Amino acid sequence: MTGYTIVDHQQLDTHITFFRVEPTNIEITLKEILQSLSDMAWIHNFDLGYLAGSYQQRAEESVTYIAKNIIKSTDDAVTSSSGEYVVSELARVTIVENMKYLNIPLAELFKEKSVKNHGFDFYTRNLQEILLFGEAKYSARDNSYGESLKQIVEFIDIKQDNSDLPDIDRFCCENSKKNFVNGHKGYISAFSAKKIPTDQLIENIKANTHYATASAFRELICVAVNI
Repeated sequence: MTGYTIVDHQQLDTHITFFRVEPTNIEITLKEILQSLSDMAWIHNFDLGYLAGSYQQRAEESVTYIAKNIIKSTDDAVTSSSGEYVVSELARVTIVENMKYLNIPLAELFKEKSVKNHGFDFYTRNLQEILLFGEAKYSARDNSYGESLKQIVEFIDIKQDNSDLPDIDRFCCENSKKNFVNGHKGYISAFSAKKIPTDQLIENIKANTHYATASAFRELICVAVNI
């Protein structure tokens, strides 16, 4: 994806990574996000015909809904409804393209719809075969790292990652699932960021009450998206 630029990338600790992402042109970015969501190439990874067909139906229904109701090809601004998708997809693509982690599509495209909380927004697997669970938050007014970290900790408390594991089972290698069972897992906090110096933003993140909990696991990635 060319619709974004990494304006900051640093290690906050040996297992904690920070990215700050700037959409290059929001109209182009939105179009590329819609194209990224529409890319069904990942379905070819599934050999079983019925499984590929099931995933394709879910994905096409989700993309159609998103294109009609949330991100339109003529949009030139991020809205309250599209914001979380933009944060999720830019964070996911940033990690996949720059850290070479596993490319698992946005959860909205393949998960069963549920009346309860939908769970984490996106997932990946790092180079040490550790599963990472991502939560994205958007605010039109504030830096939303606090809401993202808070949701991660709440999900940890209710074992939402355990509940989500069957949804991503087909994307994961056996070793990554064994690691998860043994408590080796990580999280991604993706959030919208406003006009604040990066050093101050990082200082605020570290001071957040939920940061220590989220960073106590094998890996934590924080992705600030400037929207």
